[in-house]
Amino acid sequence: MADIGSITALLGEGIANIPLEWLIILIVIIIWKLVWYGLALYKSLERKQIVWFTVLFVCTFILNDLGLIAIIYLLLNKDPEPKAKVAKKRRR
Repeated sequence: MADIGSITALLGEGIANIPLEWLIILIVIIIWKLVWYGLALYKSLERKQIVWFTVLFVCTFILNDLGLIAIIYLLLNKDPEPKAKVAKKRRR
C-alpha cells in the first residue's frame, strides 16, 4: 500500500491532508464514472445518435452524477436481443 509520503510527492502538499481511505474511494468513483460514460459514449457514436452523444459528453465533464445518465441511456437503448432460430423439420 502506498504511504502518505509517496502520495504527497506525486500529487502535492494540498492532498496530504486528505485521508488515504477517501482518496481510494474517490479513485473508485472516478473509475466507475469513466467506465459507464465511456461505454455510453461509444454506443451513442456507434449508433450515430449525435444528440445523446452531446448530452453524455457534456454531462461527463460538468455534472457529477456518478454515471447515472449514462446508465439510463444504456438501459433505454439496449441492443435488440437476437431471436431464437427455430429448427425446421425436413420431410422425407
